[in-house]
Amino acid sequence: MSESSAPPAPRSTRLVSIVLVVCLAATVAIAALPSYFGNAWPWSQPLDVPGIQQLRELFKTPLDLPGWETQAHEEVSLGGAKWSLTQYVQATGENPIAFGLLMRPQTYHTNQPQVEWVDLQGAQGWKAGQVRQLRFTATPDSGEMTATVKARYFRAIAQGQTLAVMQWYARPDGGSAAPGNWFWADQWRQWRHRERMPWVAIAILLPIEPVGNIADHQDTAIALGQAVQTALMETPFQELTSPASDPP
Repeated sequence: MSESSAPPAPRSTRLVSIVLVVCLAATVAIAALPSYFGNAWPWSQPLDVPGIQQLRELFKTPLDLPGWETQAHEEVSLGGAKWSLTQYVQATGENPIAFGLLMRPQTYHTNQPQVEWVDLQGAQGWKAGQVRQLRFTATPDSGEMTATVKARYFRAIAQGQTLAVMQWYARPDGGSAAPGNWFWADQWRQWRHRERMPWVAIAILLPIEPVGNIADHQDTAIALGQAVQTALMETPFQELTSPASDPP
């Protein structure tokens, strides 16, 4: 014996449901009209970048690194993009270390990391080798947040000079040499805080012996990377109200 099927809903009930849906849609449309005609949609305006004015100042003012003296600072054009170039020398020691710091900070809301490393290598004519990844952490004096950085470390040879080069896109919560890493952090921050994730392209240039082994200078490179990341977290990145979670 088969079970009897439920009787169909009365026509009047279906009609009431349709009317309710139409009324709800009309209410939403009427409420949205002022925003539509006034161009006041939340996503119609660019999201803020915390500390963007301080990022722009990096072209004019060198980054202050404790224990290091600034020898020269200038704005240079490399690969069609503006970079800040600062020459540092160790403040103390019998054989003070010197290094160069290239920075390309975000200057506008829609700027995002793209092909900085390709442009930089092409502009400098570097022959790259011994490429590897270095991982280090940086903690500002406040101790509120520890940032993890995954940098690209390699040997660059050009015009008779050999350099140990370390590159990464610095963010308030860390950094990576991969642009995609910033992209996911930026998406998370937009969704969570309705603001963009600021960034600075960093390249540390450490002169070494001709055709040398960069492994011998790895500890120095990490110490320099920690100093630069910490200084950024304490100056242009300090306006960030809360750290973003690590991207997937």
